[in-house]
Amino acid sequence: MGNMTSEVSDLIQTYKSDKRTHHNGEPWVLLNMISSSNGLATLNGLSGSLGGTADKALFKTLRSISDVIIVGYGTVRDEQYRPPQLTKEAIKQRESQGRSDLPVIAVISNRLNFDKEIPLFSSKGYRPVVVTSSSSPDINRTDLSSICDVFVSGEEKVDLKEAVTLLSSRFGKVILVEGGPSLNTQFVKDDLFDELCITTSPHRSKDIHAPVVTTGESYGKGLMIEDRVIELDGFTFTRFLRSREENC
Repeated sequence: MGNMTSEVSDLIQTYKSDKRTHHNGEPWVLLNMISSSNGLATLNGLSGSLGGTADKALFKTLRSISDVIIVGYGTVRDEQYRPPQLTKEAIKQRESQGRSDLPVIAVISNRLNFDKEIPLFSSKGYRPVVVTSSSSPDINRTDLSSICDVFVSGEEKVDLKEAVTLLSSRFGKVILVEGGPSLNTQFVKDDLFDELCITTSPHRSKDIHAPVVTTGESYGKGLMIEDRVIELDGFTFTRFLRSREENC
């Protein structure tokens, strides 16, 4: 095995160089997730426990090339989300591309029953976005509007297709979805994605109630392209593309 730092750097450069645009100007939706060796979404209750050095570096890299990060409130709460932290180099590169210094985190929630002490909401100088449905309580929307930009999309539940269109028109075309598993599954079910980046951890999970991670095999035969597989330090990094005409 070669130098670990060099191999992680090569991994990062590979993902940075990937094409993430559509000829027709539609947003590019990327799902990033990690799985235990036996296909589960958490280890000791958290997805972050499954990661390693290379996976964490990839996590930060995908954030650095994204305009919007979509995440469910349950994941924000359980993982104690914070505002994105990018290197000075990444911020400088974003500025040179005419993009904001940091991607905006958009939290999906139908009920808006939030803990506002979570770092994402309580950090000064960063204003996240919340996307909810019209079924959410008006009082909760009003309460959150002081710390977040609140958008309504859908009636009984959040309309993810409409949300993606709204967010991409406001903030940029590269959309990163970080889960949790039920949100990822819904994006796949609704066929609202272009790319799946799946890290398979060497750790085996005993979380008997953990969801199963969506993979390329979760989709119909012939409808996904396995773009590449990279193995590094016991982890497997797989990139799938949705098999649409312009991606083939």
